[in-house]
Amino acid sequence: MLKRSLKRSWLPALVTTVFVTVGTGCGDECVDQFDCRDKGAAPSGQVYACVENKCELRTVNTPEADAGTDAGTDAGTTDAGTDAGTRTNIAAFIAAPAGAQATPLPINALVTYLKPAVTGSTEAPGFFLQAEANGPAMFVLGSASTTTVAVGDLVTLNVTEKEVTAGLNVAKTVTDLTVVSQNNNVSNLATETPPGLKVDISGESSFEDAGTAATYESRLVTLSGTLAAEGVSGTGFAGFPVATTGEPTTATSNLRLRVPAPVRTELDLVSGCDVTVPTGIVWRFNAQTQVSVFLPEQVTVNSCPAPSALSATAPSSTQVRMTFDRRIAPASVTDAATQFTFDNGLQAQSATVNGKEVVVTTTEQSSGTQYTVAVSGVTDTLGKAIVTPNSTQFQGFSLLAVHGGRLVLTGTGFTGATAVTIGGTAQTFTVDSDTQITVTNVPDTTPVGASQPVEITTPGGAVSAGNVPVAHLVINELDADTTGNDLLEFVEIATGVPNLSLSGFSLVLFNGGSNDQSYLAVDINGRTDANGLLVIGNTGVTPAPAITIANNTIQNGADAAAIYQAPTSAFPNNTAVTATNLIDAIVYDTADADDTGLLDVLLGAGPERVQIDETGASTPDANSIQRCDAARKDGRVFSRVAAPSPGAVNACPQ
Repeated sequence: MLKRSLKRSWLPALVTTVFVTVGTGCGDECVDQFDCRDKGAAPSGQVYACVENKCELRTVNTPEADAGTDAGTDAGTTDAGTDAGTRTNIAAFIAAPAGAQATPLPINALVTYLKPAVTGSTEAPGFFLQAEANGPAMFVLGSASTTTVAVGDLVTLNVTEKEVTAGLNVAKTVTDLTVVSQNNNVSNLATETPPGLKVDISGESSFEDAGTAATYESRLVTLSGTLAAEGVSGTGFAGFPVATTGEPTTATSNLRLRVPAPVRTELDLVSGCDVTVPTGIVWRFNAQTQVSVFLPEQVTVNSCPAPSALSATAPSSTQVRMTFDRRIAPASVTDAATQFTFDNGLQAQSATVNGKEVVVTTTEQSSGTQYTVAVSGVTDTLGKAIVTPNSTQFQGFSLLAVHGGRLVLTGTGFTGATAVTIGGTAQTFTVDSDTQITVTNVPDTTPVGASQPVEITTPGGAVSAGNVPVAHLVINELDADTTGNDLLEFVEIATGVPNLSLSGFSLVLFNGGSNDQSYLAVDINGRTDANGLLVIGNTGVTPAPAITIANNTIQNGADAAAIYQAPTSAFPNNTAVTATNLIDAIVYDTADADDTGLLDVLLGAGPERVQIDETGASTPDANSIQRCDAARKDGRVFSRVAAPSPGAVNACPQ
């Protein structure tokens, strides 16, 4: 099934003004309206405006009195009352065709919201204009003019060029932008006193209708609802369908909450969170109404689901790294020995919290033993307690040498060591201390096997450092595009060693396109089968995967999958593709153009720089991409595109 690749840090400070610079030539009267003060007071109902560097009079229609009260001065603040004769000309802008305008389109409206630049996104900053609470409204590119504006400014301008981007009407170029007045109230609800331009769309029931996106495009709104699973929302952003009182079912609704990815991370937004957006702006993407904010403080998180333990791995013989689906409150971990309990005699001694990770220091683990850890009494940062029982399993730490990876050896008397061999093969290494040596890059010529001897040459002679398993850890098969709703996706990993316990490595999936950033990281934590294979895939894959991922997760391409010797915490969503700690990778597609960014970083510039098309001789949903040679980080080895064979040896031509 065709899936669009996610095209997904962020500028932490909100851009509060939009700047432009206008030069004045010889004889120019003005740069802005303030230069026209020497003209004296303007006649009643008019103001001086700086038009093409000349001071000209402009008529300004003021709001009519309301019920005996001056609508412009309620509560000491100018309200957002509007004059239909001059401020509804936004409708004419919406109706105008894209391109250069034969006649400039005059606009007289209020600035309601400033859109900042978001790092990682190609969307331009700018500002929104609205004249009446029931719309319409419009977006002006920040580059359209060089005049500074702020929320609450009443401005006049002429649109000279318009563009339409994914249904959004955009003023690309404007002239004569003049700030007529400032500090007008726009952020109140239209029903408040004084009235503003904001409306509550939580009760709207027609977001499945594409026309509703046009109705609310660029308007100032407030929204309350419950988030569903995160979906596509543009590079650098996270988007969540929202269930509201008006649209309680998100399956058919086109209503979204859209935030920069770092805001999603900081607020720990997930499916099931109940949120309120006090003031947001509607960004439109075709039929989608995307209520957008740009800072964490612009979203109120009322509640979220209780945290749950996702996985555990053993990075050392006395540590267990636990990953949760929500950020854990450090203050909630008060007694590690009772809050993290293990079977098989293992005991917790202390725990350190870092976001969604908790590293538990334990007594000495037995190598390769399967442990279960149960968690109780901890909370997320909102104070929601973990549901009990809540447990996960892991393999006790064991040394593992992987081609292309690092290996830390411990012992005594290492000072002055001159050689290290594994399976008789010389290794590059550093002597970290008298008790530790790090093998920096295990060569692919090191023999693969469940038990290879380690020997260290020291000033006192050659000494045995025991035996370690050696694996050739590579992506063996990938099926990204499957029949129907993509319920049979998988990545098969090969090691060359049957029944091998794996931990300390991550499978990271990257989006292709303009950003080449990660969208999923999975702990490779499990035991290989009799063929030395480990499958990560959907629950419907047969045989059952050792590690499961949600259906319809693996993007079709052009995208990439890579194995790293690093924890998943090193790859939060939207991490840039990197070659650091890289063990193996594949760059693939389904009849897409090559992604040069992924290829450059993951496969280099040589003949191994090959992107693989899952289409093969038929259709991509009938095939998987299969390895037929041993080389790591080499696209040429994926020479077989055929029917999927998870958990089985690839049927490569002899």
